[in-house]
Amino acid sequence: MRTNRGHVQTLPHVRHVGKEPTLPIIVRNLQSHSTNGSFDCTAAVTLDGVERPLTLSRYGDHPELSRRTDTYDPFAVALLVPAMLRGEPLVIEGSIDEMLLDSLRGPVQHTLRLMAPGWRHVAIEADARPAPTTTDWTRGAAMAMSGGIDSMHLARHRILAPDVPEPLQVRLLVHHHVGAHGDDDRVFEEQFSHARRIADRLGLPIVGTRCSLTAAFRGMRHIHAVTTRNLAASLALDHLFTAFHYASTEPIGERPQMSEIGGASILDATLLPLFNTTRTVWLPFGGDTTRLRKTAEVIFDDRLCGDLLVCIRGFRRDRAALNCGRCYKCARVLLQAEADGRFDAVAGTFDVEGYRRGKSHSILRLLRWSLGFSRNDNEIDLVKHLHTRRYPFPAWARPGVALTLLLHGVEARSAS
Repeated sequence: MRTNRGHVQTLPHVRHVGKEPTLPIIVRNLQSHSTNGSFDCTAAVTLDGVERPLTLSRYGDHPELSRRTDTYDPFAVALLVPAMLRGEPLVIEGSIDEMLLDSLRGPVQHTLRLMAPGWRHVAIEADARPAPTTTDWTRGAAMAMSGGIDSMHLARHRILAPDVPEPLQVRLLVHHHVGAHGDDDRVFEEQFSHARRIADRLGLPIVGTRCSLTAAFRGMRHIHAVTTRNLAASLALDHLFTAFHYASTEPIGERPQMSEIGGASILDATLLPLFNTTRTVWLPFGGDTTRLRKTAEVIFDDRLCGDLLVCIRGFRRDRAALNCGRCYKCARVLLQAEADGRFDAVAGTFDVEGYRRGKSHSILRLLRWSLGFSRNDNEIDLVKHLHTRRYPFPAWARPGVALTLLLHGVEARSAS
């Protein structure tokens, strides 16, 4: 909930509402097994007094995928936020990497509470597992691939760029199913198929982790714990890489706390390195770059711009294309591409007719958000850019454009 620009109130649904901790979250009985090409790791998790299995299913085409000794590490990371939200101790009946355990007990929780002060600092009971004394850099790096602007921007700089240091060169793509679209497998399958096509074009293997965390995160939005969910899923694959490039979605320092649509990614640059161990290094990327600039780099790169998948509306079999063309993410990309003369280059994965039918609504939404209802400066930057490019706004929108520019210190005399 926004008060005035630059100040965000902590949301009630990310606060712990009880007075005292109640039942602990308990994780025990770790087991590994394989089923139909999926390599699974299951633990018994007691949550809200009820024990149920929680499974991390790994899939993909990497030859070393099955060669892992499973640990409780990903479960500890996945369940930390639910424990803090409830104010309940997290009890692991096994061992955690000693460096990771130390961070989870202190710095990670301190950092998370900067974003969500209503979350509580909780005790973590676990044995400390000695970490390796050396780091094997020969495994190279991995990154997540969704086909969105952030992952494509990262691919441009860490896969396609010629000067990446060898230990940091990406040799593996990952694509997880950890609740971005609830438990809808159809959405995941469509998106994973698209990510696999991108991996094939880039000549890289792709793997992923599927884990249903709906019960653990009931009452809060996926985006409020997106970083720790993705880290947990990637930890289940950390025998395949040494460095992991994590595409940050938020500019560094955008705001201090989570909002209705902003989540834990706002402090990626601070939070991610706290999960480093002697086995795995987490490297945030892109937090110093605006959404406008990232989009420009991607839409002007012919190697990437034809494979974009940015839509927030999920998979529907009756849709004309992967991207609906009308949601705020689709419209934002297409408006910028249209202004920059790159519309035809990116249009292949978008419902162009849907975009054209909904353009008036998209422009209205852009102006409404840029005039104070936006969570960050993405929309304001885009209005400024469209103005600079002399985008042909309809007559009804020009007063809103002029007002936006006036409020943000831009001369509007040439607005059209």
